[in-house]
Amino acid sequence: MLQLINELIEAHGGLERWSRVEKVSATFQPNGLALTMRGQEAFSRQPTRVTVDTRDQRVSIDPFLEPGHVGLYQPDRTAIVTTDGRIVEELKEPRESFKPDSPWSGPQLVYFAGHALWTYFNLPFRLVQGDIHLEEVAPWTEDGETWRAVKVSFPKSIATLSSEQVLYFDDRGLLRREDYAVEVTQRGPVAHYVDGHQTFDGIVFPTQRRIYPRGPDGAPNKEVVIIAADLSDFKLVEASSI
Repeated sequence: MLQLINELIEAHGGLERWSRVEKVSATFQPNGLALTMRGQEAFSRQPTRVTVDTRDQRVSIDPFLEPGHVGLYQPDRTAIVTTDGRIVEELKEPRESFKPDSPWSGPQLVYFAGHALWTYFNLPFRLVQGDIHLEEVAPWTEDGETWRAVKVSFPKSIATLSSEQVLYFDDRGLLRREDYAVEVTQRGPVAHYVDGHQTFDGIVFPTQRRIYPRGPDGAPNKEVVIIAADLSDFKLVEASSI
């Protein structure tokens, strides 16, 4: 199993290169039905800049909803602050605050985006972490391609979209799809497709993400876009340059 994971990580730039990276930032343009349903469609009106820490579970979103405001994510606290550090709104233990089908507050949106982006940017490199359980499961065939599948079980110490996910990798070793059910929304399973892979400073990131409802047979309903996310202009910051 470890050999397979090392091969997948190598296809994305390699662990040696990744180990020198402390932060990753990118321009982020979200959209989709989930934002509209939760009363946060304003989040899709303009691109923003997200910065993800590769060591700790921290994410910043700047600007957040309006100029001069920044969203700050940590698993046990989210906040909206001004650029000079004044707290506009904050929420402690945000994961416990979500209710099915209820509108999201600003700090809840920070949590949703923050824990998703942290997961997105840190995969597949985090898979070598010792307390993550990995199992190769049945492959998935789509459009004439067969993708190897790895079932991932995350420990409680990692705040992520779902404690269990299945990741699919193509014959190049690149991540192409993620299957899970978002725990904070308590809704049905999704198929999350990643595409548009590009290399930025030695690390491969997908630049297009589309999330669709997933049926019992595993097939996505691509007529319904739960979340669309376009990412560009990735920048990597090494520890020695901070």
